[in-house]
Amino acid sequence: MMNLRQRLLRFIFCSIFVVLSITSSSGAWAGESDEIFESAYNYIIVDRQGSIVSFRRLENGTNVSAIDLNQPTFQVIPYTRLLFAAALFKGHPHKVLSIGLGAGAFNRLFNVAYPTTELTTVEIDPMIESVAEKLTGFYPSPTNKVSIEDGRRFLMHSQERWDWIVVDAYVRNSQTPPHLTTVEFFELARRHLTEDGVLVVNIVAPQALFYSQLATLRHVFQNNVILEPPNHSNKVFLGSAHNTPDMTSTITRAEASLQPILMKNGVRIEDIRKSVLRVSLPPETIILTDDFAPTEFLGEDWNRN
Repeated sequence: MMNLRQRLLRFIFCSIFVVLSITSSSGAWAGESDEIFESAYNYIIVDRQGSIVSFRRLENGTNVSAIDLNQPTFQVIPYTRLLFAAALFKGHPHKVLSIGLGAGAFNRLFNVAYPTTELTTVEIDPMIESVAEKLTGFYPSPTNKVSIEDGRRFLMHSQERWDWIVVDAYVRNSQTPPHLTTVEFFELARRHLTEDGVLVVNIVAPQALFYSQLATLRHVFQNNVILEPPNHSNKVFLGSAHNTPDMTSTITRAEASLQPILMKNGVRIEDIRKSVLRVSLPPETIILTDDFAPTEFLGEDWNRN
């Protein structure tokens, strides 16, 4: 086992290596007409193919968010459609919190499907909001608020409770910030859910880190289901503070259709049912806590690619 000093040195070395790699190969993923944006939290490429504006990671070219300017509410990226599976458990939310903005794809559809529901989005990077406004036409409104702040800090200082809490937050190297992956964070989120509220978490990670994030979520939310869209690396976790009804059974047996506006924009009950994933965790899987969340090591397979 490495001691703390060795772990810190390795983390610093890996961080320097990643930054140097990005700097030396920034052109690898960007075309001549693409725009590159950099902040303290993100390196992203914004490109346009026809009417579709995409946000991609400069590190690896991963497409993380997209808007079809001709159909702004349509969910272009498959995993964002699964975020709306929360509607199967809490179909008429009054207040929703979203951590992570991206291009604002989730917000566009949510505000059309639930025009009287207050959606608050917490985004740590002001650059992301600025780029979304400039290049996709996204703008906040009285029912679509954006707060520029760290998601966990926002929750710590809030007295409110939400029907849905959606966590879709990534920074450089396409990983979730470590402090948004721990038992303590998910317990905090659980305390801010309404009695029958739902936590929704987008997870994209190499296998070891995915297992640890899933084990940590299951530790806090025993009633849960994991979804995986076809041919896509993202997985979507849904968790309830209550043991009934069973979330997996609710989805696999669901017969009723969703709101027509959701179905029109790519969210279909049959696709959600087909996405249910059964995952058995290896016995050595690490549960992440504030004093032990080695996400940089569990995700090192990506750092080498």
